[in-house]
Amino acid sequence: MKIQARQSFRFQSILSSAAKIFREKGYHHANLTEIANDAGLQKGSLYYYIKSKEDLLYEIIMSALYLYIKSVNEILTSNKRADEVLKEAIIAHMYPFDIEFDRIYVFINELHNLANKKYKKEVDAHIKTYEDLWINIIEKGKRSAAFMPNLDSKMTVLSIFALCNGSLRWYKRGGGYNIKELAEMYARNFLEGIKTNRGPRSVGKG
Repeated sequence: MKIQARQSFRFQSILSSAAKIFREKGYHHANLTEIANDAGLQKGSLYYYIKSKEDLLYEIIMSALYLYIKSVNEILTSNKRADEVLKEAIIAHMYPFDIEFDRIYVFINELHNLANKKYKKEVDAHIKTYEDLWINIIEKGKRSAAFMPNLDSKMTVLSIFALCNGSLRWYKRGGGYNIKELAEMYARNFLEGIKTNRGPRSVGKG
């Protein structure tokens, strides 16, 4: 799809409707007629933008990944200590729960339904890019003695994702905690488990 079409207000509206229906009914139980109705379109008009329901799932997943990668890349440009960067990354990872809840929910819970090999390859590559950004934060923390040196960096990152993403099962806006408070709580608790007793020393970026 051309970039202009992907970025158009109409297409983004279609994705929002698809994400909402996928979240409410599950990917397999949703249909294009419902999505078109929610978006205020005739079903036939959807085919100007997509060829199948799986195209919508792919686009929703990729939009979530673009958002995540952009936010963490911006954090990594700072010269802050690794523990501060990790805290900001956890907050950045959870922030979209408020602004794009349906899309993030679908990305986390319906990813396994993506069957197209080309789509899966591209999505897997972007997921690896995102994970590597986080692994870089942990590795920097180990080099600076901010984090325990024997940490398995990838497993640490996956544990953070599991903790944060698990909140999608119960989190609601306007509940007991707002998303920033919840993210800060998670960051504080997680950092207590991986930080060393020594203060971090300065190291170069990367």
